[in-house]
Amino acid sequence: MTKLWTEEEIKILKAHYSKRGSVYVGEKINRAPDSVIAKAIQLGIRSKRLKKWVTWEDNYLLRHYNDRSNAAIARTLKRTIPSILVHAKKLGLTEKRPANWSDEEINLLKSCYHDRKISLHELSQKIGRTRYSILLKAQTLGLSRPLHDHDWTKEERQYVKKYYNKKTYREIAGKLGVSISAVSHYVNRLGILKRQPGKKWTEEDKEYLRQNYKNIPTKEIALKLNRGYDNVVNYAGLLGLSSGPSKPWTVEEKEYLMNNHKKISIEEIGKNLNRTVKAISSYIRKYKL
Repeated sequence: MTKLWTEEEIKILKAHYSKRGSVYVGEKINRAPDSVIAKAIQLGIRSKRLKKWVTWEDNYLLRHYNDRSNAAIARTLKRTIPSILVHAKKLGLTEKRPANWSDEEINLLKSCYHDRKISLHELSQKIGRTRYSILLKAQTLGLSRPLHDHDWTKEERQYVKKYYNKKTYREIAGKLGVSISAVSHYVNRLGILKRQPGKKWTEEDKEYLRQNYKNIPTKEIALKLNRGYDNVVNYAGLLGLSSGPSKPWTVEEKEYLMNNHKKISIEEIGKNLNRTVKAISSYIRKYKL
């Protein structure tokens, strides 16, 4: 259970965070630096302490200098804009910043962003901007994508109600020409969700999983065995084939989650960050966002 912040801890945070940073405060109140940073962001407190640039900050600047504003980078790294500019010049990045968004790019974004049939990856290629650049620009323009990717007709709704507990979601999706995710979400919204019987694991399936789980991407295994990604991961755990600790959160992922968790659904955030709903929910609970 997440430990609530006490008045004394908040007092220590306000007194020392700006000058001494998250590590110092974390050690003083026995909390993780990430927890301290998240609380400081909630309270609008920023660190003014001078610090050396470390490798992950260099990598972040190299990755995002061309698709994010100096102000956004400064907020993420908790540095001043002059500090960002000086270090960018040292890394040879000052001549590489792209031009501002053109009217043509903005109009294309406005016309396509709401259409979930166009993936963010496709939109990124169409406009010539990175995925994160598109997400941030859309947020600036106040654009949003619909939570659901299909408008259900009366006939389709009746078909789902009739067969949701008789056929697999894959079969229903194939019949109606929609995604499996669309079927799953619609059944959930109807309040008739019923766990479908799992496909039995054959000895051949188990052996294939043992031979390949740590050697090829899990998505490829799921496709080969005609199973869901989570089903493969869960069964690998039962067989003692765990691939190790969960993927660590990057700074940009934390920033995106903090900026959007109250604006769009957890499912949407999960798709944008390529993480599971469980991972998103756990992070939100852990840091009391």
